[in-house]
Amino acid sequence: MKKKILIGTIVVLIFINLPFWSFITIRNYSYQNKDGSYRDTEMSGMGGSFDAVLRGYGGFLALHPDRDKGDNNLYRTFAIEPWRFWEWREMILRSDRFKLPYLAP
Repeated sequence: MKKKILIGTIVVLIFINLPFWSFITIRNYSYQNKDGSYRDTEMSGMGGSFDAVLRGYGGFLALHPDRDKGDNNLYRTFAIEPWRFWEWREMILRSDRFKLPYLAP
């Protein structure tokens, strides 16, 4: 009985983490700089990507050279919630967005 429950749980975890479900289960990821003058969001299912956010922030820094004097790090404004097991695939395969320092929105 315990073996069936374990196998069933593993199958559900794998099934939920398949790319097919990502348009329903993946949330939008938001980012900003320290002073809030730059904000961007990855819209799930809309084609936006973390690379596009990084390119956008690079362009912002190029247009605003005064920002290089202070804290010009990009921060994530979403908390990591391990209980959202359907996001584990994103946390493992696309971990760069989760490595950014957290800044409360």
